Amino acid sequence: MHVLLLAPSRSASRAGRSDPVAELGEALAPLGLRRPLERTMGEEAIVVLDRAEQAVEAICTTAELGGWCVGLGVGGVDAPLPAEVRALRGPAVDAARQALRAARATAQVPLSVRAGDPRHAATAADAEAVLRLIGWMIATRSTGQWRVVRALRGNPQLTQRDLAALLGITQQTVSRSLKTSGWREESAAHPLLVRLLAMIDLTS
Repeated sequence: MHVLLLAPSRSASRAGRSDPVAELGEALAPLGLRRPLERTMGEEAIVVLDRAEQAVEAICTTAELGGWCVGLGVGGVDAPLPAEVRALRGPAVDAARQALRAARATAQVPLSVRAGDPRHAATAADAEAVLRLIGWMIATRSTGQWRVVRALRGNPQLTQRDLAALLGITQQTVSRSLKTSGWREESAAHPLLVRLLAMIDLTS
């Protein structure tokens, strides 16, 4: 199981955002989670995910919104799942708490991973390294780069000419945005991160 604990980062701007937790819940809803995001206290929240792919998508979506520290714990949880996710207990939850503490102490990319089973600490560290690299690439994109990346993510089959026509920009601008955004490099790293997280989960 993959447990995400989320808390506002110190540098987060809340101007114009009435309820950041509700905003994050709406952003994660399209991922088809078994249980929706739940508030734990104040502006902190918890999400439980069955699959590594969902965990990666949820973390990337959260990173795109910005302003969050994210701790991911991977491992077992007590069964059955409680009616309220915030009442969940088990090694993955304890690991998520440790990960969130580490994320809060990280200045540049506040994302961290911990394994519920200590035997998988090295694999969790490898996953965290890949995740922070992805998070850094997400955080450094400009508004123009995001326009192109989001359009391509919505329809990966579009050519650069199609993207240019869709967005009303030149094909050269599309090409430059894709190169400087690191989108293709980020996408290539996602399967590795999924495999690392799945390895921890399946063998815990």
